[in-house]
Amino acid sequence: MIYWGAQWGTAGKDADGYTTLSNDPDNAAPYQQSFFKGLGSNNDAWSGVLTQYCENVASGSGSCPADAPHVGYPAAGGALAGVWVDNDAAAPQQATEPQIAAEAAAAAKHFGNTTEAQNRNVQYVVTTAHGMDPDSWHELNSWCAWHTFERSSYGTLAYTIMPYLTDYKYCGTNWINPGPRGRLDGYSILGGHEYAETLTDTNAMGGWIDQAGQEDGDKCAWITQGTPGGLFNLQLATGAFAVQTTWDNDNHTCSGSHPIERNQPLVVSTMCDRTAPPSQNVSVPVIASDTDSKHLRYSATGLPSGLRMDAGSGVIKGRTRDLGYHDVTVTVRDDKGNQASTHFWYGFFTTGQYGCLGIEQIVDPGFEVPADAKGNYPGWWSQSSPGIITQSTAHQPHSGAGYAWLGHSAAQDDSLSQGVETTPGYTRASLSFWLHVDSTNTNTAPTAQDSLTLELDDQYSGKQIAVLKTWSNLDATNGYVPVSFDLTPYVAPEFGSTVIVKFTSHETGAAQTAFLVDDTSLRLS
Repeated sequence: MIYWGAQWGTAGKDADGYTTLSNDPDNAAPYQQSFFKGLGSNNDAWSGVLTQYCENVASGSGSCPADAPHVGYPAAGGALAGVWVDNDAAAPQQATEPQIAAEAAAAAKHFGNTTEAQNRNVQYVVTTAHGMDPDSWHELNSWCAWHTFERSSYGTLAYTIMPYLTDYKYCGTNWINPGPRGRLDGYSILGGHEYAETLTDTNAMGGWIDQAGQEDGDKCAWITQGTPGGLFNLQLATGAFAVQTTWDNDNHTCSGSHPIERNQPLVVSTMCDRTAPPSQNVSVPVIASDTDSKHLRYSATGLPSGLRMDAGSGVIKGRTRDLGYHDVTVTVRDDKGNQASTHFWYGFFTTGQYGCLGIEQIVDPGFEVPADAKGNYPGWWSQSSPGIITQSTAHQPHSGAGYAWLGHSAAQDDSLSQGVETTPGYTRASLSFWLHVDSTNTNTAPTAQDSLTLELDDQYSGKQIAVLKTWSNLDATNGYVPVSFDLTPYVAPEFGSTVIVKFTSHETGAAQTAFLVDDTSLRLS
């Protein structure tokens, strides 16, 4: 827990040993700490729901094999690992996403977590004081808290921004409980929501999400108390706390309890697919934990010539001249007969960006999320009118069943957009998609009449950052053609912030042009 900024006032301790702060009118800080400290106590079945999720399984999986590394069940009192009151200086009144990421990195340094292994199972909750406005919280009124991750010199850091929730009554204040303690309901409802999603989708959106981009907390948020899957009070050894249910994949419902899925004794963490330049020294650590033994031996197959696994430390070392991708399998054994494995792709190229390959940032990149029973699109894309995202047989997709059709008629312009996070720690961004321009203009000397514009906009102001390109009916194609852009020059000043990718079509009515978009992708490196 990080209490960010001198705005919190001076720190003290209450009778239970929790950190208190002089400028905390609702006494939120001790409540937060007692919630996390209580997880795993008093037969906490709420935490059991999360243990069904795992890593090291293929994309598209809907369940976990018994030998996969599962989310761990918290030891009573162990989830709360530390508290830092960072009040030497004032926090920014309106902290930006990059500033929040920098505070999470400062917290990692403060707690001495300066390696990938030390940060592997850590969530930094950056909490701001009464009256603060992090990430334009007051202006946007569209979120109560959020979690994400960053690449840093200390490894990958998972962090959450938690505003002073009682400043905004719709973020859980007295949501199910009355009185002064009920004013803090949001801190456990939303604190639990972001905690659950951090455990199951640490490097968002690279973990457990549904087709529409919803995480296990999103799917069950704000369900009315007393109804199936609704909010309830979780009784822990440290008190009763308002919580929401989370998605139970095993039972296909929102649930507040689940049998605990126990991990195998030896667990090897998933390793990212990555690239590196040839002929340079590399050092790639393998992260493993073992409840049965401290004596681990590491091995690897598929390494290019010149690289080797240090059997004692679990670090891949050396340098190679071999180019291309290599399918590497890492196996760890202990002296009790346990073993576990993982695999990753290791590529060596003379040009390009190096390091872990970027996670796909666009949710529903192929427009495959179908409309709901009311005909509404439930995914992350915003469309100016229903039917832009379609499975109509009037045109064909590039792949799958869905595609985006802009340019339906001259009656109105069509637009399609999605906000995309440019995760802190990355330095390059690339956008690609497939485009089919299908025009009915048959004039022997046609002019540019219909158009499709692709632009980048700022999330907060809505102002245009750049127009990447404009197509017209003169750019008609014979089927789908690939299109790609290097976004780095445009988003470099905004890395760590969210930008909006927006397509807008305009039809004049003289002849119809269909602008068809499919299989979009935005990756960071």
